[in-house]
Amino acid sequence: MRRPALALVLGLAFSLVVPIASAHAPGSPPITASGSFVLGKATGSNSSFHAYISTLGIPPGAGDTLRFSWSANSGTGPPINFNIHSHPANSTNTSLKYSTTYYNAVADRVDDVWVVTGSGPYMVFWDNPNNVSEQVSYSFVLLPPSPDLTVFVVFPVILAVVVLLLWPARRRPKRPSS
Repeated sequence: MRRPALALVLGLAFSLVVPIASAHAPGSPPITASGSFVLGKATGSNSSFHAYISTLGIPPGAGDTLRFSWSANSGTGPPINFNIHSHPANSTNTSLKYSTTYYNAVADRVDDVWVVTGSGPYMVFWDNPNNVSEQVSYSFVLLPPSPDLTVFVVFPVILAVVVLLLWPARRRPKRPSS
């Protein structure tokens, strides 16, 4: 009776230890990237910057947390448009009207976080609606998902139930032999 119960408990415990699919595994060090670029005037060329986050050195995956900071002209502005978005899979249409937006801001400085909800590819977009050029500085830090602690909660509960089920069986008085 003890061996089947032990095998059941171990089988349940091992089934709970399933790796999380993400850009990197829980417990991995953060991935960082930073840089800067110039956005031209709204009436000129290069007034926007549109790029895959992965081309900036950040490979986001489901469950990861992306910390991002950026500033326009060291935070003195004027404000620019920024968003994080994705386009439908296998799409060659990169119009912002044909995308899903996950984060959107109009500011001269942003310090925020975004938890990646699914699989990408994800993109960032900065756009300058002003008639002055703007120097944009950015920093991204990708943090792995938190480890799944379910096994540390479920396993002791399963073990306690097995012990409680087996305990009365050990305490039964033995029958006298005739």
